[in-house]
Amino acid sequence: MKIVVDENIPGAAQCFAQFGEVVTRSGRQICPADVQDADALIVRSVTKVNRALLAGTPVRFVGSTTIGSDHLDSEYLREQNIHFCTAPGSNAESVVDYVLSVICTLEGLLETLLGGGRVGIVGYGNVGKRLGQRLSAIGIPWRAYDPLLDPKQHPGLASLEEVVNSTLLSLHAPLTVSGPFPSFHMLDASLLATMPASSVLLSAGRGEVVATDELLSLIDRRPDIRLALDVWEGEPAFSSELAARCAISTPHIAGYSLDGKKTGLRMVASELAAFLGQSLHVDDSEAAASAPVVSCIGDDALSVIREAVLAVYDVSGDSQRFREIIHTPDRSEQFDLLRKHYPPRRELGYCHLHAENAARTSLLRALQGGK
Repeated sequence: MKIVVDENIPGAAQCFAQFGEVVTRSGRQICPADVQDADALIVRSVTKVNRALLAGTPVRFVGSTTIGSDHLDSEYLREQNIHFCTAPGSNAESVVDYVLSVICTLEGLLETLLGGGRVGIVGYGNVGKRLGQRLSAIGIPWRAYDPLLDPKQHPGLASLEEVVNSTLLSLHAPLTVSGPFPSFHMLDASLLATMPASSVLLSAGRGEVVATDELLSLIDRRPDIRLALDVWEGEPAFSSELAARCAISTPHIAGYSLDGKKTGLRMVASELAAFLGQSLHVDDSEAAASAPVVSCIGDDALSVIREAVLAVYDVSGDSQRFREIIHTPDRSEQFDLLRKHYPPRRELGYCHLHAENAARTSLLRALQGGK
């Protein structure tokens, strides 16, 4: 069998070689000619998989190693009896690590949240739930908005207006353009302007949840609100004006941990193995052996949290690299290159964290999500 794989999925060529011939292609440039004789297609969110791409091809399996599915035309795939899957939750912990790093990086934010502030979460799915769990574990209050869930079954849910009234508003809604609660451009500047003084708006789901002009309008009206944006309307194109006005700006890498990528790859490979009626062979020994060891010497909870989070992942480095390209004429190409050559990054949950006493060690376990 022939399998076409996005070249930017780490370890994919080696993993899928156990099932047949693997051909790698640039994900954003995969075209009908690339899959005209393929049996399976493995992609990320940058590849639009639809009739235009697959019509007349022998492709019978499509796997996306990402959590989202808005790039897959699920209706067409079902009509054609093409088996497809994604990797829900695979990089959720990585995105939570990103949020925690923003909290620890922006001046005064961690102190405010530990001193009575609150995090508002928009989208209470795999990322939102894990974020809530880890915030609770380290003593940070939160509430979430998700109109698709029953508040009786999820006590942390609240109205959108209540959630927006938070010290940090963290957006993790998937992109939907239809149904009773579409997320496309769901938040406008007028609503966001009701956020408290000196609050932070973080977006790490899909850029189209808030329109670019609404964000620019928000900053004009409320310059005290700081923006931390990882996702952008029209990626890989993005507004250089908006990026320049962010406190933190990154090229859609919140979920780009090595562990998250490997989990997503393994989930899709397992699905393909089941589809073919074969066994899957995966070797994770190298990743386990290379897990970082971090010793924290802070003498209070705040210091230990910040020390541990930033020792494993400091978002300011990614933000600085992104700032270097935001005014370049080829910034779309540079955006993709930053993602393609993204340095290996581990998740907090896979690291060995140590502190000088039992109470701080317990806090570190909580910070990791109990791992």
